[in-house]
Amino acid sequence: MSQFLDFWSSYLPVYKQSSITESSNQAVPYLLLTIVFSLVVYIVESYLDRRQLNRFSGPKCRLPKELESFVTSETFVKSVAYGKDKFTFKIFEGCYSIIEGLSMICLGYLPFMWDSSKSLSTSILVAVYPNQETSQLFNEIMITWVFIVLTTLLDTVIKLPFSLYSTFVVEQRHGFNKSTLALFFQDKLLTLALTFVLSMPILSIVIWLVRLGGEYFYFYVWLFLLVVSVILMTIYPTLIAPLFNKYTKLEDGEVKTAIENLSKRVSFPLTQVFQVDGSRRSAHSNAYFYGFFKSKRIVLYDTLLKQVNLDELLAILGHEIGHWKLWHTVQGFFISQLYTFCLFLAFSFVQHTPDLFTAFGFHYTVDQPMPVFVGLMLFSQTFWSPVDKALSLLMTVNSRRNEFQADAFASQLGMGEALGTGLIKISIENLDNLVPDQWYSSYHYSHPPLVERLRAIRANTASHSEQKKVN
Repeated sequence: MSQFLDFWSSYLPVYKQSSITESSNQAVPYLLLTIVFSLVVYIVESYLDRRQLNRFSGPKCRLPKELESFVTSETFVKSVAYGKDKFTFKIFEGCYSIIEGLSMICLGYLPFMWDSSKSLSTSILVAVYPNQETSQLFNEIMITWVFIVLTTLLDTVIKLPFSLYSTFVVEQRHGFNKSTLALFFQDKLLTLALTFVLSMPILSIVIWLVRLGGEYFYFYVWLFLLVVSVILMTIYPTLIAPLFNKYTKLEDGEVKTAIENLSKRVSFPLTQVFQVDGSRRSAHSNAYFYGFFKSKRIVLYDTLLKQVNLDELLAILGHEIGHWKLWHTVQGFFISQLYTFCLFLAFSFVQHTPDLFTAFGFHYTVDQPMPVFVGLMLFSQTFWSPVDKALSLLMTVNSRRNEFQADAFASQLGMGEALGTGLIKISIENLDNLVPDQWYSSYHYSHPPLVERLRAIRANTASHSEQKKVN
């Protein structure tokens, strides 16, 4: 076994930084373990994808009894066709992604791109500061900036054909795409610009905190990212989201009055209701709220307003308000902060592991600190990846639980029947998967399948009616 590991580490990755220590001295084959774990995840998820794809064609592909009086056979056939197209494309894209990802690991993509970024940033620094010597920390931040720009641009170009096919073939074939090529590329460029503008200063401060924060740097990084998350949650709806869509105040009238009355009924601190032109890009629909403390704002997609009637719209908003009333939004925020804290705490224990760097082709020296961003990338691929996958599954379970609770809240408001028909209409308009495979949905779905929700809503509605009779 040791001879195999020595042979493996001698040849992989193909590209290694110059003067790298002999990889045969590695105590733990991190690169091999990463490849094995990636393959295991891919095999499991591919099997689940296949199960769902087969469900669209197998004998179990029948419209559930609960939906027979709502969904026509023509709509069901369209839903199945849409599902087949999406999953066929998903399987192909997943196959390509695993081949690309493992190839990059084995070829030494990360050390090659880091060395290329280092060379380019050196040229930039010489041109900008010809007669000045810059600090090691400043140099590392500059290399990281160049690395992010190069890898992000390359990744965008590689994924562009898949994104184009998904939008202008799969979505357009089934009548959902409303975007144009000009708008598509405008969104891509705007997203790239925002990514660079926001991520670079944030990451620079993270690197600075890791370098100068001492033994407890993870606490300072977490505290900084906590502030950043609050700021982004504040500015995203008002400054960032309007760059992509047009938000207008909902006109005075029956709909707005009914929403305001519902908010007063459940003590929801509503300050404004907006309508967004979601139909500019897609026929899919949505509704959500945002804001802190006593200032909440509801956003409705224009597509949603066309798909459901007023009672159903109020029931859907009752569900969304239920998330707030039951503290699900606060719960999600605290979980995300706990996740960030634990991530950097775990990173603090392994950031100086020599084998972690040499296994992926990086040169490790004791007297010179390794780049923070490189350490975070390798840590995320190795130590944290299994943890992240396990936590993702737990979060999926918790999310489904929260959805059932929010449905129950709307049912207790007497909106159960309207919520059920509203969800059915949305599913019909979106051609949602009406025959989900149990294993696939349990693994992937953050929301329970439609039929499960309808059964729970009817049970909650019946229970609420019995309680009213008793009282």
